[in-house]
Amino acid sequence: MAYVSATPRADFSVNTSWFRSLIDSAKLRMERARAYRRTYDELSIMSERELADINLSSLEIRDVAREAAARIH
Repeated sequence: MAYVSATPRADFSVNTSWFRSLIDSAKLRMERARAYRRTYDELSIMSERELADINLSSLEIRDVAREAAARIH
């Protein structure tokens, strides 16, 4: 004898938008970190005279690198 269940099945549709958002956020952070590091490294090897030619001082390198990273969208 066969047994038939009339119990409705649960809908297991999974919303993965939070995971995609998490991945996108991590990628953005990595791109910003790369931009910060690249800008910081390039400016930090310059002499005070070279920095003065582009209207910067060595004290502003961190700020400029931070601004470059913030421009990444």
